[in-house]
Amino acid sequence: MNISFSEIVLILAVALLLFGPEQLPSIARQLGKLVADLRKGTNAIRREFYNSVYQPTQELTRDLRVQGQQLRSLRADVLAPPSSTASQPKTEDARTQSPAETLSSAPNGDAV
Repeated sequence: MNISFSEIVLILAVALLLFGPEQLPSIARQLGKLVADLRKGTNAIRREFYNSVYQPTQELTRDLRVQGQQLRSLRADVLAPPSSTASQPKTEDARTQSPAETLSSAPNGDAV
């Protein structure tokens, strides 16, 4: 709602003609109080909206982003290839050993 200066002057001139110079200050005072009360009301509504809707939504969004980052990190860790085979213990069972390896690894160290 854009009101130009000339429109404001026109409104003031009409108000002066309708109400006269005696009542115009009291009407302006009442109008000022009305505008102040409207601003207080709209600020209270805006504050209530922010506290009940916007702020919890922002907190939820932040928490979801953190959870998403954690899930992406976990997914990358799970899908990543092993970094080195030296850190993994080498487990061979008797089925994969050749007969010569089996004989050389006898408990007493003697070859059979």
